[in-house]
Amino acid sequence: MTEGTTDTTAQRGRPRAWDAMGHAAFRRFCVASYLDSFGTWAERLAVGWFVLDTTGSVFLAALSFAARSAPNMFLGPLGGAVADRFHRPRVLMLSTSVKSALTFVLAIFGLMQLDSAWPVLMVVALSSVARTSEQATIQALIGDIVGPARAPGAISLHASGVRIVALVASAGGGFLLAVAGPGPVFLMAGSTAAIAAFVYSTLRVARPARPHSHVRRSLWGDAVEGLRVALQIPVVLTLLLLAVAIEVFAFSYQSLMPAVADRVLRVDASGFGLLTFAGSLGGVLGMLALTQLIDVVRRGWLLAVVTMVFAVSLLALAVSDRILVSLGLMVAIGSMAAMFDALQWALLQASVPDEVRGRVIGLWTTAIGFGWLGPVILGATAEVFGTRSAIAVGGAVALLAAGIAAGSPRLRRL
Repeated sequence: MTEGTTDTTAQRGRPRAWDAMGHAAFRRFCVASYLDSFGTWAERLAVGWFVLDTTGSVFLAALSFAARSAPNMFLGPLGGAVADRFHRPRVLMLSTSVKSALTFVLAIFGLMQLDSAWPVLMVVALSSVARTSEQATIQALIGDIVGPARAPGAISLHASGVRIVALVASAGGGFLLAVAGPGPVFLMAGSTAAIAAFVYSTLRVARPARPHSHVRRSLWGDAVEGLRVALQIPVVLTLLLLAVAIEVFAFSYQSLMPAVADRVLRVDASGFGLLTFAGSLGGVLGMLALTQLIDVVRRGWLLAVVTMVFAVSLLALAVSDRILVSLGLMVAIGSMAAMFDALQWALLQASVPDEVRGRVIGLWTTAIGFGWLGPVILGATAEVFGTRSAIAVGGAVALLAAGIAAGSPRLRRL
């Protein structure tokens, strides 16, 4: 059975999103998810800096981000099918356990001061494979716990918490990275993931009822059926194509941030951590703003505006040579990035039948899986033409995508 709930959160004047906290299972889920998110953000911070510091190659540092996203391109639909078929807390427990073990392997590499990036890239890719079903499972599990009526508020509340955790992880991870190096950061990340896996194992949530079907399909058959159902809805295809463009060219700025810190702004690991912290702060502010806007403006228009501001902020970052200006721009970029993802989740899940909610987020995972092309393209551009040029290319393509999105009648009607 799902852990008990209470009506005390439905008090007059309290935002509806907070009603989800009346569910003991939701509170426990948030503890596990936030621990896992802390480890993920700290590990991501350390990998980029470790690869750049070890090899001196912007391209290889960018490739570490490509290794993180490439498996999603191939396994996203399968991950969505896993989320729709199996017991979701167990899926999260297993994936987080594998991720924890692999992060401890990275810790060994860091403590050994490994002088090659390739083993690190391989472990990062394996960890990404383990996480293929994670986002689809998380989004669907929230609905299982709180029910359909409270799911949008609960998703917003959970996402806001994840952004706050990212803020703390960026600050703490950046400080530890500057003081002790990547090895201890990886140890911290692996430990928090291990604790998260244990908490997931204690989560008691009833399996949702599945629509009865006389057709027995394989897991891959479920994935294909979800793909067929979702792509028959034109606006879903529009949203997924926009996700591909923005993930490849806009979100890939993250892979260049170690080079921005080291080669453009001339700051050390603590400065890099501060830039990451500013982006995470922007993510928190963006989610807080979105909770106020999402029910009062057309979400399709809002998505187009967010994408445009995202692109313009990247273009401004490309010409900035002052740390304070760059920190302000990182706040704007982080804010728009967080709002873009959350709007995509909300619009996609609102556009499909309940029985394929996990699989449509699996398709979104596939779409962002194309993001591995961004670090490769922009990393190579940075090696040949410089880091500023690479970020400018990403911002320019994102601006073009924003203009196309704003001109889409399907998107404007949402």
